Amino acid sequence: MLHKEPTLPLPVRSAPLPAGLPRYVEGPIAVAALLVLSPILLLTALAVLLTSRGPILFRQQRVGLGGRDFTFYKFRSMHVDSGGLPLTASGDSRVTRVGKVIRKLKLDELPELWNVIKGDLSLVGPRPEVPRFVDREDPLWSEVLRSRPGLTDPVTLRLRNEEELLGALEGDPELFYSLYLLPFKLRGYNSYLRSRTWRSDLWVLWNTFLGVAFPGRNPPPTSDELASLWGAETPSSTTEVVATGSFFARHLRQAQFLLDLAILAGAFLFAYLLRFDFSIPAAERSRMLVQLPVVLVVQLAAFLLAGIHNFVWRYISLSEVQAFVRAATGSALPLMLLRLGLAEDFQSWRVPLSVILIDSALAFGGLLAVRVLRRMSYERRLRLRRAKMTSGVAKPVLLVGAGQAGVLAIRELQSRGEAELEIKGLVDDDPTKQGSVIRGVRVLGGTEDLPRLVSAHRIRQVIITIAEASPLEISRILEVCQKIPVPARIMPGLYQILDGSVEVNRQPGEG
Repeated sequence: MLHKEPTLPLPVRSAPLPAGLPRYVEGPIAVAALLVLSPILLLTALAVLLTSRGPILFRQQRVGLGGRDFTFYKFRSMHVDSGGLPLTASGDSRVTRVGKVIRKLKLDELPELWNVIKGDLSLVGPRPEVPRFVDREDPLWSEVLRSRPGLTDPVTLRLRNEEELLGALEGDPELFYSLYLLPFKLRGYNSYLRSRTWRSDLWVLWNTFLGVAFPGRNPPPTSDELASLWGAETPSSTTEVVATGSFFARHLRQAQFLLDLAILAGAFLFAYLLRFDFSIPAAERSRMLVQLPVVLVVQLAAFLLAGIHNFVWRYISLSEVQAFVRAATGSALPLMLLRLGLAEDFQSWRVPLSVILIDSALAFGGLLAVRVLRRMSYERRLRLRRAKMTSGVAKPVLLVGAGQAGVLAIRELQSRGEAELEIKGLVDDDPTKQGSVIRGVRVLGGTEDLPRLVSAHRIRQVIITIAEASPLEISRILEVCQKIPVPARIMPGLYQILDGSVEVNRQPGEG
């Protein structure tokens, strides 16, 4: 779409649009946000200044309320004089290394709070567009330009990964944007503007915060989905534009995030209590309250960069522990640099080194602990469900082999609530394993004890789970089972299946 300078004022409909948050509320919120985030603004500005040539701020003309142009502010994330399209796709060579980080964390958007204070932007409203994409004669644009543009809105939430969507295209990104993405935005903007309230604006702000904290929470629409909206009726509600999964799943993630935030804040406060023997002086209390939002922002950034937000709580395992260690280290280092680098005049921002160390251990240890507890609760519930469903029906079995293959077999059987096998115990000839317990299953004896164990526990099947047993050893165990007698099955090792030495066939009729 080409930019056309208007010769007449935009048409104004008689019916006013519903109002969202009033200006007398938005202004103080923006001022407070700038004050609280000032350390982050300072660090981001220094990162931009020290890593690439050019100004700290990026200025661009955007179209605002009533079709009037205004100057839009962001932190610069591209090389100066890079030229090119006014669109940015993932992998764009114009973006600096620091620019990639601040774009991912949305830190480049923070200077827009100044636009809110000036009155160019609202906190919630349609995102302002560059003039070349605005068609003032288009009825959809006429409606959108009747409202003040904003920092965020439901469409922006859905398209927070717009760069990835454009980067995946093989054709002309600008053409795709004009034909599909922009109409999708305009219809979503109009849908929200016709039904907005101050409550819905607050809800959008809250979901924007969660969207930054959990980048995978709002997947971008597919090309087919955007194409299907071309010429379609305007969505009847914003939920059609911001479809992000089931109601329960959305609120579960929100509750988990709030719990994480509470753990980080609680760990910082407790670290201060330990530092001052549970009697914090008044001067230190005021500094603690000033430092708390800074520490939380730094720790949340480390949390996101380490990918912890992507972990499913009930499946947490030892392999993910290193991510928590990376996050703890990654958050402690910048706080230490602030402590050592800031002058005495900035004493309020300098977190004591002992507090940083204690807090890092407590904070990320606590995050890991709640996930471990969630997994324990999940597995306990599965075991109870399995016991209830298979009571009196499950076939009692013994597993021969308390090695890795045996552990995998136990894990699989315990995780399946509908399993028809009940593990009575493990059998292993390694004397160091006798009497030990693996995932709640006890090693009852060696293979020479099989006749006694089969009789005592009324075993109906023996499963051999020795991953690297020799043919001679397998034959010996099978011979023992034949003499009892009890049916025996051999479970191939997982790595044998993966490397192709054992072929797994489907039964006839399976899809």
